Amino acid sequence: MNDRICNEDDLYRAVEEYGILTFWDEEKLSAWTLSGVSFMKLWYIRERLINTKKVAYGKFANKKATFVSLSLFPSLCALRRDGYDFDSLCDEGLCPHRERLVMDAVLSYGGEPVPRYALGKSLSIKGYDGVVDSLQNKTYLCMTFKKSMMGTALISTPEDLFGYDFVRSQYSTPTDKLISTLSQAKGLCDFDDKTLSKILSKAI
Repeated sequence: MNDRICNEDDLYRAVEEYGILTFWDEEKLSAWTLSGVSFMKLWYIRERLINTKKVAYGKFANKKATFVSLSLFPSLCALRRDGYDFDSLCDEGLCPHRERLVMDAVLSYGGEPVPRYALGKSLSIKGYDGVVDSLQNKTYLCMTFKKSMMGTALISTPEDLFGYDFVRSQYSTPTDKLISTLSQAKGLCDFDDKTLSKILSKAI
């Protein structure tokens, strides 16, 4: 990518080119190091792009907020979830109780995006932010934003944002092929081997 990110279209092209691209990193490859605008402007550009549902966004890589192209996102979901729907994860006893409480609350909204901060206050779960981050890492939750001064973070299931069949379209793909597909993302070039191994592994 030769041009700097200056608007929503530039950011979308960057995500398409790199496949997996963190939003913020001061030294390594990220939307910020590719940016040609101020942080505040990039913040708004990020929100507008995410809300178009042309990319997926959440804490998907190295505990950092990360864009994932929709061409790769079903493969990431299949790998991280190891083929488990959230209900089947619970049935197998593989779901921590606090994660189930958060998911049950999100699902109770009937597919509507849920304000992350307000939900945390209402649930009063110890370590709430860490629970939400873990569910994003497992790809059971992702983020959009409600327009406001700094953008209210909203959480949703990927199925509600992008469609059930699309999100689960790679569930039958063998693990080694999923890893091979994801490892081709140019945005992974700056991660060390240990971090890359975590990114390209199951989260269940």
